[in-house]
Amino acid sequence: MAKRPDGTEYATSAKFQKYLNKVIDDLGMQKVQFAEAAGVSTSVIIRATLYQIVPSIKSLIKIADYLQVPILYMLGESEDAHFSPAKESTTFFERLEQLTLENDEKYSALSHKATFAPNAVYEWIRTNSLPSLDYLKQLANHFNVSVDYLLGRTDDRH
Repeated sequence: MAKRPDGTEYATSAKFQKYLNKVIDDLGMQKVQFAEAAGVSTSVIIRATLYQIVPSIKSLIKIADYLQVPILYMLGESEDAHFSPAKESTTFFERLEQLTLENDEKYSALSHKATFAPNAVYEWIRTNSLPSLDYLKQLANHFNVSVDYLLGRTDDRH
């Protein structure tokens, strides 16, 4: 199963590159220092700042957590930089289960409405992996919540 859908929107991003370079500069840090502070490898930051490569969702979460901003704000898709961290740690899987229960929906029915494989949700659970940002956006749109809410980063649904 592909980790990202065909024609993925988030392989590279000039907006993310610009944002990250500005933040690192504003903080007066070197890229190595920023990577260490955010808890990601230096190569993740180098690839993003030099080559516009958007890192994995796990790395995006670490960077966004360090900066205390929404993920879509970092990617230049939102003007709203407001972020309120979740009071209690919640995982993507807990949020997905909660949302499917609230909507009386099964994982299989959910996958039929999206572009990911029918068994994708079960595969994410089995391998304890996160979907790509493209798939997360589809799920968030389906449930009318933010990507950050779906990931358990905030308790604010929007």
